[in-house]
Order: sequence, then structure tokens, then C-alpha cells
Amino acid sequence: MAYVKYIMKKLIQIVVITFLVSLLVFFSLRLNPTSPLTVIIGNKQSTPELQQQYTEQFDLDEPLLKQYIIWLKGIAHGDLGIDYVQKQPILNQIIDRIPITIGLVLFSTILGTVIAILIGVLAAMKRGTWIDSALSTLMLVISSIPTFVLSILAILFLSKYVPGYSFIGTYSNTAEFISRISVPGIIMAIGLVATLGRVTRSSMISQLQAPYMITAKAKGLGKVNKTFKHAFHNAVIPVLTVAGYMFAGAIGSTVLIEQIFSLPGIGGMLVTGIQQNNYPIVQVLVLVMLVSYLIMSFVVDILYAVVDPRVEMK
Repeated sequence: MAYVKYIMKKLIQIVVITFLVSLLVFFSLRLNPTSPLTVIIGNKQSTPELQQQYTEQFDLDEPLLKQYIIWLKGIAHGDLGIDYVQKQPILNQIIDRIPITIGLVLFSTILGTVIAILIGVLAAMKRGTWIDSALSTLMLVISSIPTFVLSILAILFLSKYVPGYSFIGTYSNTAEFISRISVPGIIMAIGLVATLGRVTRSSMISQLQAPYMITAKAKGLGKVNKTFKHAFHNAVIPVLTVAGYMFAGAIGSTVLIEQIFSLPGIGGMLVTGIQQNNYPIVQVLVLVMLVSYLIMSFVVDILYAVVDPRVEMK
């Protein structure tokens, strides 16, 4: 029963937060002095007839509150609207671009998590030695370097030593897809390693010093057997939980990476929408990223409780 109450509570929270953010984003964008008609008409010759056509098509003659309600009803029915610049359905554009963003997030999260766990476990096992000091210092240094700096360094390195490498091109097959997202994915993974590696080290040390480990040692279990059958199993649970939250947050992190590496994902689409004052694109993508984060965080909470029954659902 506690699980059901918790799930219902979280779902209600997701709905309320999404509604409030949608309200804030919609009306905040309307504070921009740039008229929607200016964006919609673009380089076309503005005439009274054309202005009237677009005003009716995009419901610009309605009060703002009614425009918001119309937009919200459309989203509830799967209609994300038409963007002001290309005059194309926003849903179709997201469908075309989201595989790149999802691929980038999955690649970086999986790679970063695996490397972080290996480094964190090694540092914990070698606690107090030069290996621990070196790995801890490395993670600290990496965490202090901004993502855009790492990205620029990677671009400079590739342009000098791998002149044929390009981030721009087709994504028609798996090999091309992985090739295009590999470097940006590694950059994102580095940031994850710096944080998750320290979490892994701390969690492993905590488990290695736990009373049950003393009992395991008294039973004569070997060091490797003792470490990975007992300590690692318990230590990895909070690590994977943190990795899950970082995966959820990584969707927002793609905005900067996709822009730097010119990847045609939804992060770059959001930046372009902001630059063009393309309100429908911006408000929809902000909601997409928010809802993705909230749902992933919700799933992580549930999985954490399933994996570790000691966790109470409150």
C-alpha cells in the first residue's frame, strides 16, 4: 500500500510541476518585445492580408490566457503545435532529432558509469596509497574543468591530428551514428566519471569498514571474494542510483554539447529556437526536457526501492 501511495504522490507532483513550469515558460516568453508576427513572417513581404492569415492560424488574436489553454489542450492530444520559422509540426522535428540526443545520453552515461565504478573501486581498494591519491586527484582536477573547455580542446586536437574527422554529416547507419556522437559522448562521460568515481570510492570504503565485513574476514574469506561478493554488491546500489539521476539530468546537459559539436539533436534545436525567438519550439522543448527528467527520477526512485528493500517509500 505504501508503494501505491508513493507512486500516486510522485505522479501528482510530476503533473503539478509540469503545469506550473509550462505556465511560467509560456507567459515569460510573451514578455519578449519581439512580436510573434515578426518571427512568423520573417523575410517575407509583410502585408495586412498575410498578417491577418498568420494571426488567425496561430491564434494570436486571442487573449494570452486562452492561447495558453489552446496550447495546453493541443499537447494533451499529442499536438505540440507548429513552429514559427519553418511552419512545420514540432512533433515531427523532435522525432527526427531525439534519437541523436538519446544516443548521446546513453553512450555517455554507460561509458561514464563503467569507468567511474572501476576507478572508484580501485581507489577504495588502494586507500591510502599513491594509487588512491593519484586517482582522487585526477577526479578532482577533471571535475574542475568546464565542459566547454574540454570540448574546445577535443576539437583542436582532432582538427590537428585527425583532419578527416567530422561531426557534421549523415546518420544513416550505426557506424556513422556512433562515430558522430563518440567524441561528444566521451566529453560528457568525463564529467560523470569525476563525480560518480568519488561516490563509488566513498561507498566502497564505507562498506569495507562495515561490521559485516569484519565477520566475513573472520570466516576466512579471501580478499577478492570478500570484496566483490559482499562490499561491492552493497556499495554499487547507491552508485547506480546516482548514475540514474545523472542520466536524467544529462538530457539538459546536451544543450551545450550539441551546440558546440553541431549535433542535430533537441539540445541544439532548443538553442536555435531561443536565438530565433521561436516561442513554440522553446516552450515545448523545455517541457520535454523537464518531463524526461521528472519521469527518469521517478523510475530511479522506484528501482532503488526494488533493489534495496530497506528503503522506505515516503
